[in-house]
Amino acid sequence: MADPDYAFARDVATRYVQANFAPSDCLAVVLINKQTPAVIQRITTAQKIAGSDFQAWLQHRNAQRFEIYLSMNALHDGAHSRTKADVATIRHIYLDFDHNGDEAVRTLFFKRPDLPTPSFAVNTSPGRWQVIWQVEGFGKEGAETLQRALARETGADPAATDCARVLRLPGFFNHKHARPYLVRMEAHAALAGTVYRPSQFPRLSLDERLPYPPATGTHALNGHRPEPGALSQSERDWAYAKRALARGESPAIVAAAIASYRRFEKHNPKYYAELTVQKAALALKASPTPADEVQDRT
Repeated sequence: MADPDYAFARDVATRYVQANFAPSDCLAVVLINKQTPAVIQRITTAQKIAGSDFQAWLQHRNAQRFEIYLSMNALHDGAHSRTKADVATIRHIYLDFDHNGDEAVRTLFFKRPDLPTPSFAVNTSPGRWQVIWQVEGFGKEGAETLQRALARETGADPAATDCARVLRLPGFFNHKHARPYLVRMEAHAALAGTVYRPSQFPRLSLDERLPYPPATGTHALNGHRPEPGALSQSERDWAYAKRALARGESPAIVAAAIASYRRFEKHNPKYYAELTVQKAALALKASPTPADEVQDRT
């Protein structure tokens, strides 16, 4: 615990919880010691979690090499578990970047005018980020659908899109590396208290509404075939790549997103993704996507 920034981070978790939740929100705090491995879960109110006693307990456990996580959506009062059924209110839309995080965050903040400015960016370790929007008016299915589509577009972790997800709590150390890394937060739209509604996020096209895993995997395993005339998954990948490139997104980010979604279906998903992006770039050069199609994504 020798990090010189730690002395300035002791109230970070408190401020983060207070900024993101109502005092009465019921939340899950999950502590994981990946050496033991031991797991501790506490479900209580945001007000109690932000309090000095609870924070002192978290600091003590963090010093014992427990990783500290917090649920991003409010649970039902009296909940005893953290499942999708236990989620009462959607408070956030979020993305978790384990790869190319620095570039992905720059893209979200400076190259995506179709997306609202994120509320927080949380740096969990070198090159790894969580991006969070404070929201209201979302249902559970709508939130998960949007997160799956955004994960695909940005190369974020597609497994971190369920509404019962826990993410790292800023102000504590990440012990996964040789040297503990202090999880830091950057507040952006949250400084103005901005809370976004579904209408402020881009509309999703038909192929973006498809859940992960894609139809060519899940339905094929269950003996189902696509409807006649339906686009194949490869065609949807190509169409997505063309739209993303037309918005000016990095080919590397686009390829990483496709490879992540196709990692269980292709022998070499990286090669497949890069080839798809190359073909989409050639098609875009031959026939540029109209600006209104790029913005509306319909």
